[in-house]
Amino acid sequence: MLFAPQTAPRAGLHYRVSGAYGAPWLVFVNSLATDLRLWDAVIERIGGRFRVLTWDLRGHGLSDHPSGRWSIADLTDDLLALLDHLKIDTCALCGLSVGGLVAQDLAARAPERLRAVVFSNTGMKIGTEVVWNARLATARAQGMAGVVDATMERWFTPAFRADAARLTPWRHMVTRTPLEGFLAVATAIRDADLRAVAPSIRVPTLVVGGAEDGGTPPDLARALADAVPGARLEILPGVAHLPCVEDPDATAVLLTTFLREAGQG
Repeated sequence: MLFAPQTAPRAGLHYRVSGAYGAPWLVFVNSLATDLRLWDAVIERIGGRFRVLTWDLRGHGLSDHPSGRWSIADLTDDLLALLDHLKIDTCALCGLSVGGLVAQDLAARAPERLRAVVFSNTGMKIGTEVVWNARLATARAQGMAGVVDATMERWFTPAFRADAARLTPWRHMVTRTPLEGFLAVATAIRDADLRAVAPSIRVPTLVVGGAEDGGTPPDLARALADAVPGARLEILPGVAHLPCVEDPDATAVLLTTFLREAGQG
């Protein structure tokens, strides 16, 4: 079903509500240089079990680009404002990459809003200052076209990249990401360090990694799962940074199984 763009407080957030009316809420948070369509293939497989909210991070997709410097806490505040706007008191939350940083921050700050949380292809600290500064410099100098090839290598396995029909839409998504939005969110990722936050999380937690992930390698997923009390860890074989794209079937099964065990869906 196609939903017309809508707005919410703060950043003017573009969002979409889908799935089964009256079912438990499941909220997804996308990664850097993507938009809410990142989750479409998974939602097709599980939408009948959940009421689903997807949204574009500020500076991405059809959301606004507020002025000033942003932090992960600002992105979390956007999500909390959107949940309030839609009168979503509690939900299950799944965030990927920077979305996983947002999910960690929200789980620590407002655990009463979450029934379960999934941290996908993320870590407590992603990358180094040197790596991010080089990536930011390339984007400033060359635009999004300058970072797309390296991004595809981190995001997808060689087999996926060899299939132009599958790869091309994601290349387009990256190159069409607003440059200023990319720079602002990438800077927020660079500056984020949640290693002191993760041990305080007391929400049923699943940590998902991709065995071939070049963006957030499996060791980051393992460290996060070790830090969050009682967290479950799943490393998916044959996928890289975006398992929701490379293997939506396995991702859907993993999510629905975990959420059912957590009493959701």
